[in-house]
Amino acid sequence: MAISLQDQLLKAGVANKQQAKKAKQAKKQQKKSNAPDESVKQQAELEAARKAKAEKDRELNRQRQEAQGQKAALAEVRQLIEQHRVALPKNGETKYNFVYESKIKSLWIDASLLNQLARGQLRVAVLGEGFNLIPREIVERIEQRLPGTVLPMPEQDKPDEDDPYADYQIPDDLMW
Repeated sequence: MAISLQDQLLKAGVANKQQAKKAKQAKKQQKKSNAPDESVKQQAELEAARKAKAEKDRELNRQRQEAQGQKAALAEVRQLIEQHRVALPKNGETKYNFVYESKIKSLWIDASLLNQLARGQLRVAVLGEGFNLIPREIVERIEQRLPGTVLPMPEQDKPDEDDPYADYQIPDDLMW
């Protein structure tokens, strides 16, 4: 069996027992000093992982709360529309056309509803796949909770400056 280098040096007389003892102590101290460095590194890694997990949890909670807020706002808007919608006539004689998502949609209404729509007293609100007429007073409350639910008022067309028919107004009740 081979003997250690330290034992060989002691036999040869190159080193004495006191030097060997000091070398062992230095080696032990070096191991001890490396161990705290590793534990500090491990603690730093654990702390970083804990902070990352906490940040991720906060983000998930924020997303959940946002989703719950959206659901609550949608429920409130649905309730407002269902409670305050104006009933459409069963046999409306006038077809009211409007643009929704770049498509032309229509509702069959009567003359009084057409007059109220033209004056801005009623507005068209979207609920799911259906369209409802809502009084102007309720529109503001709906827009606060869920913007984009109520269709915007149609803009007044401005005639061109060199239009020869600019002086002639088109009646609101003209249907073609």
